[in-house]
Amino acid sequence: MKNQDAMQDKRREILDAAELVFTTRGFAAARMDDIAEAAGVAKGTLYLYFSSKQELFVSLLEERTQEYVTTLSGWLEDAHSLSEFIHILATLRGQLFVKNQRLAESVSHSVPDFPKDLQRRVWNLRRSLEQPTIDALARLLPSDFPVATPQAAAIVNGAIDYVVGSYVLYGESVVLDNVAQDIQYVLMPGLAQGRANLS
Repeated sequence: MKNQDAMQDKRREILDAAELVFTTRGFAAARMDDIAEAAGVAKGTLYLYFSSKQELFVSLLEERTQEYVTTLSGWLEDAHSLSEFIHILATLRGQLFVKNQRLAESVSHSVPDFPKDLQRRVWNLRRSLEQPTIDALARLLPSDFPVATPQAAAIVNGAIDYVVGSYVLYGESVVLDNVAQDIQYVLMPGLAQGRANLS
């Protein structure tokens, strides 16, 4: 058991070092030598845990996505209104986007060249990022809402990502409370349709 715990700790240390290297250099410029140095291990040790730089990158994305999904799901379970839901979602999803901007850029530029099994793992991550929003909207929207819950979730998440991404792209500071208010102002009339008592 101790050996397995030590291996898990070492794996976590490698992922933390990889995150530092990937976020400062981007996927293409990051080298396994750099990650090994940042983790304080021999390069060969990396390959005991991960078969390639691509697999290490996808494993890092999976780890960080799971942390985000767990946190977001917990917060959204406590949302009792659509406006509260949007505020929580905009805050946490916006933080994720801002913190992981360099990783997100690497995904869009690098993943198309990855082997199919790793591309599939990244696609599944994108789907898992949507699930907390789908679950919350399934609870908060009326059963006869005219837009399917997964599509409504995609619209809300897309709006948040686009607004936060625009601020980042133009080098403007991101004030997530303002993002939440803007999203609420634009989307609440449609989301609250037939459920005014929840807004």
